[in-house]
Amino acid sequence: MATRRYKTSVGDSDGDVVEEVGAATNSDTIELTVDLATTQVVEGAGARGVTRAEVLAGLDRIRNKIIGGNWPPA
Repeated sequence: MATRRYKTSVGDSDGDVVEEVGAATNSDTIELTVDLATTQVVEGAGARGVTRAEVLAGLDRIRNKIIGGNWPPA
């Protein structure tokens, strides 16, 4: 499975964000794993990988969920 992981901890700067390849493991406070497999997005009779724009749109939805929900989540 092709994945890309982004991770950061509280107090990090933009330059401290780490980008890695591999399965998700919990090693920082905040982590995001994107599955880049070419079978993740079904389109008609075929499938393709996710685009950068789709990942960013997904991040917006996650951000909105965090903003609109209870914190900390129960």
